[in-house]
Amino acid sequence: MIEGIEWLFIALIVILLILWEPQTIPRLARALAEARREYEKAASTVQELVKEFESEAEKAAQKDEQDIERDIIEKAKSLGIETYGKTREELLIAMFKKSMEQKEAQPSESKVPENRVDQNSLNNEAVQPRPEKS
Repeated sequence: MIEGIEWLFIALIVILLILWEPQTIPRLARALAEARREYEKAASTVQELVKEFESEAEKAAQKDEQDIERDIIEKAKSLGIETYGKTREELLIAMFKKSMEQKEAQPSESKVPENRVDQNSLNNEAVQPRPEKS
């Protein structure tokens, strides 16, 4: 059974047949078919470009990951840490511990307490007399 929207399309086709000459309808159909082909071609080109971009981005991410991994291994070796058979996390933890040990082993500078007054600053400052109370 034909319902409302189908009747609309049928009426539209009949109106087009009445308004235009029979020769213009095939030209119109060819133009629509060509437009559809161009659209599908453009859509497939865009899909190919997106896939290509995604694969390049994935390769770049893998390369960055490999560079990071290599840098971690080099740094661990420079700290004297055995790297064979260890995961990245294990290496990072060992590197952290080793760097903390090295910092603790370095002689710390003697710090002046904050409340202690520097003698040079006292000599350079002028002493102001206190005003007398009346």
